[in-house]
Amino acid sequence: MKLWRSRWCRAALLPTLVGATAVAGPLARADIGTELPLIIDVSTPAAGQCDGALHGTTAVYFPPGVPAHADVEWRILGGGQPIRTGITPVNSDVVTVGFDIRQDELPADGRLRVDARARVPGGAVGGYGKPWNLRVSRECRPLHVVSAGDSVTWGQGLGLDRTFADLTAETLGTQTGRTARLHDYSVSGAALDAPALHADTEDADCPVDAKTTDESGTDRLPDVFCQLEQAGTEARAGGYPVDLVLLDGCINDLDPLFGIPVGLTPGTKDVTAAVRRECGGAGAEADNPAAHVPYFSGAKLGYGGRGMRAAIEKAHALPGSPKVLVSNYFHGEDAPDAPEALRARWSEFIRVSAETFRQAAEQANTAAGEVYAVAADGLVSQGNGDHGPWMNPLGDEEVSLRLLACPHIEAPPQCRTAAVSHADVDGAREFAKTFLLNPAVREWFGGGGPSGSGFTVSKTTGPAGTTVEFDGAPAGGAIRQYDWYFGDGAHATTDGPEVAHAYRDPGPNLPRLVVTDMTGRRAMYELQEPIVIG
Repeated sequence: MKLWRSRWCRAALLPTLVGATAVAGPLARADIGTELPLIIDVSTPAAGQCDGALHGTTAVYFPPGVPAHADVEWRILGGGQPIRTGITPVNSDVVTVGFDIRQDELPADGRLRVDARARVPGGAVGGYGKPWNLRVSRECRPLHVVSAGDSVTWGQGLGLDRTFADLTAETLGTQTGRTARLHDYSVSGAALDAPALHADTEDADCPVDAKTTDESGTDRLPDVFCQLEQAGTEARAGGYPVDLVLLDGCINDLDPLFGIPVGLTPGTKDVTAAVRRECGGAGAEADNPAAHVPYFSGAKLGYGGRGMRAAIEKAHALPGSPKVLVSNYFHGEDAPDAPEALRARWSEFIRVSAETFRQAAEQANTAAGEVYAVAADGLVSQGNGDHGPWMNPLGDEEVSLRLLACPHIEAPPQCRTAAVSHADVDGAREFAKTFLLNPAVREWFGGGGPSGSGFTVSKTTGPAGTTVEFDGAPAGGAIRQYDWYFGDGAHATTDGPEVAHAYRDPGPNLPRLVVTDMTGRRAMYELQEPIVIG
């Protein structure tokens, strides 16, 4: 499995360093803290897991200033019981320990927990610090899922085994009765396409980590096309087919949303035009207007590149001709209490990008003569409280600690829980489940499609304020709950099949309906074309 380090490990360090030092401070004064030592990386290469011992390494962070001659006592647990333990002298800020675990020692669910504690001269022993949880597969023919994209697929703020991509793979494996193995190449901050990385040929000069810089010293983050190229290289080398690709991207190509104190990034003032250019690959001027802005912007790298259709087709060209699930961005910043300028721009972005992704998947399917790609949605709506992919990290010691530890290791897979925000695992789990409700995904991997024919609408166009009537009767009988997602961030739950909704913001808005029958089984339907307002 190849994972790239994120630039956010360094970028997010400064604003949280004070809090991290405060947490680490007691240990630096020769006391034993309860949060340290900290596991910051566990590496378990996929090769040979199904029929041999599990070989791996774990990296343990000890901050500068710990007592001299201290030791790290580490352990690996399965099913709550220690499988491997050891005591290793501290000879640097990061201590790397190797381990081997026989197949018969691994727990049935494959879940492992790694943590460590400090032992200092005089016999004092601290408590075990923050753990690292992971899951390994023992199946020789698992589903292989590739994740490529930016921070949404990367799972910014979540532990390694709790990311959106991991939970999607896990849930898919459960539905199919097979183990699913995730190969994660996504990077927080990555562009969909950074043309400068491919100056000579389509896949030339792809950087393999965030340390690669251009002439000005600016980080050159791997884009989605580079991620897919690496996924193909490793799949061919490992001799395995890819079954599904989770894909997103292009938000960092245009950087239009939050604004910069000195002004918006050039080329993104018209959000719709920017989305069509960067997400849709509609083309742009040869010179990037954001190339020399005096602040960081993803648009410095991603401007005028290939769009999502080209990424979908490249994903499908991986060994095994996998299915492709393009994950739409989610509502949340367009909540009613958000600043109006931010709400309007974010709302416009997610609607236009969702429609661009849908069209890209449709075009790719038409060109191939088969349905292998779909633009799916996590159904995150306005005002749904904590159940979104992210939560506020303020006061979260784990985030601060991992941010502090991140720069001390040369090449971790990613600073997995070093993030500008801390994630809500329940929200991420629900996010994953709703993606797999998509009718195309259920048809590809089993679980059955919806039994009915969907829902009808009274109209698909109109001016702002147009009320559209929805009828879910075609979804079938014996339905106990109808959950309507209107495509504009609004959500309604009814116990009957009819509902009306007034559209005020511009479209396109693609409605979806999730029905729950009397046994608790859920099915999802979506309109074939979006509702366009204005």
